[in-house]
Amino acid sequence: MDVADLPLPFAWTLAGWIVAAPLLAWMAVRGDWSRCRESGPTNAFLGAVFALVVLWSVRGQVGPDFAFHLLGSAGLALAAGLPRALVGGALVVAVTTLIRDAPPANAALVWLTMFALPAAVARGLLAGTERLFPPNFFIYVFAGCFLGGALTVFGAGRAFELVFGERAPFLLYLAFGEGTLTGMILTLLVVYRPEWVATFDDRRYLAGR
Repeated sequence: MDVADLPLPFAWTLAGWIVAAPLLAWMAVRGDWSRCRESGPTNAFLGAVFALVVLWSVRGQVGPDFAFHLLGSAGLALAAGLPRALVGGALVVAVTTLIRDAPPANAALVWLTMFALPAAVARGLLAGTERLFPPNFFIYVFAGCFLGGALTVFGAGRAFELVFGERAPFLLYLAFGEGTLTGMILTLLVVYRPEWVATFDDRRYLAGR
């Protein structure tokens, strides 16, 4: 599932950079960076990036061509918003690439398959639940956070076919862990620090407006 250390064809890595570079630039421009003037949200964002670097460093290995770890992409996308999350994800990929001495050419595909796509899946699922269901705190937590976190693993897996076949059980285990981690962290944040969660609106989910 983690393509960072694999010997990928040059055409794949080149295509990854062609897609990732303009997308990342667009997200950097679109991001709402005004909140960075406040120390609380800024420290939370930087702390989340550091936490994901640590999370990505805890990896499992099955055979020579299959490594896996939890992503955290959904949690950052829901907490920081998609544009800022993708910029933060680029920082995570850059740091982990340097730490692991992985091929820099693979970094764009790593970011696309393990951060950009899963984060977009989580954000899209939350948007869908907001259209289909009435505003409710538990809908946000269970559908947007727990289920959204789990589905991000399937999104990343679909982008990288090595996780299917005889490796499908690992995908299920990762999905459960990812959904649980995302749901627990976001639940704590919306209870104690809702102002740090960009996708959570008190008026919508608590007052039903």
